[in-house]
Amino acid sequence: MRLFIAVPLPPDVKALLSAIQQEFRRLAVQAAWVRESALHLTLKFFGEIPPQQVESIVFCMEEASRACPAFSLTVGGIGVFPPRAQPRVLWVGVQEGSQRIVQCQEALETSLTRAGFTPEERPFRPHLTLARVKRVERRDDFEACLRRHIDDTFGGLAVTHLELLESQLHPRGARYAILASVPLAS
Repeated sequence: MRLFIAVPLPPDVKALLSAIQQEFRRLAVQAAWVRESALHLTLKFFGEIPPQQVESIVFCMEEASRACPAFSLTVGGIGVFPPRAQPRVLWVGVQEGSQRIVQCQEALETSLTRAGFTPEERPFRPHLTLARVKRVERRDDFEACLRRHIDDTFGGLAVTHLELLESQLHPRGARYAILASVPLAS
C-alpha cells in the first residue's frame, strides 16, 4: 500500500488553486499537474507500507492529534523547488497557521518514529504541490507569473482532522482512498 497522511482542502480552495494551475499551463510548462480533486497538504509520505502497519499508523495519528488542537490556516504565496535552478516542483505555501501545521507535523513525526517508522531527513516545509515540472519553455514568462502571484492568498481552511490516504496509481494519475480520518483535539 502506498500511503501518506494529509490535511484535506475544501472545494473553494481547490478551485482557486486549479485556476492558478491553468494560468501556468498557458505558459507552455511541461508538467504533471495535480488534479483539482487530488490537491492536499501532505504531512507524511510513507511510500510502500505493508497493510498490517495501517493500524499502527492510525494509532500514531491519534496520539499526535491529542497534542495538536484544531486550528485555521491560510494558503498562499507561490514558488518552486529548487528555488534557483530548473524548477522541478511548482507549489503554494501556507501563510497564516504555518507554525501550527509544523507543530502538528512534528508531533506526528515523533509518534511515528517511536513506533519504528523512518523519520523524514529533510525539514518539513508546509506546501501544496501544484505540478511536478518537467520543462519550462518560456522561463521569463514563467518567472513573471511567479512574481505576480508571490503574495496572493488562495483561501483559508479549518484544520479539524488528518487523513490517512492510500495512493492508487492508475494510467490517468493517482487516485486517493481515505483509510482513516482522525480528529484533532477540540
